[in-house]
Amino acid sequence: MSRTTGVQDHEADLRTQRIFRQVKRRLGHVPLSSRIRARDPKLLELAEKMSLHNAQPGLVSPKVKELAQLKVAAMVGCPL
Repeated sequence: MSRTTGVQDHEADLRTQRIFRQVKRRLGHVPLSSRIRARDPKLLELAEKMSLHNAQPGLVSPKVKELAQLKVAAMVGCPL
């Protein structure tokens, strides 16, 4: 059970609904992290822009991206 709830589809404003559609098209679903960020629509918009920028092919090799994700997970204490 999560400690907080995110913004549900029926609660979202038009800008948030547009971003949710883009995320759903890209990932297949809207993750809880995006729904929680939607509590602050500006944060959601900027986080999704950053995510799109980081996901662009060719900027960084996939191996380096994977290593960075593992390093961040270890730093914040996520189980691997």
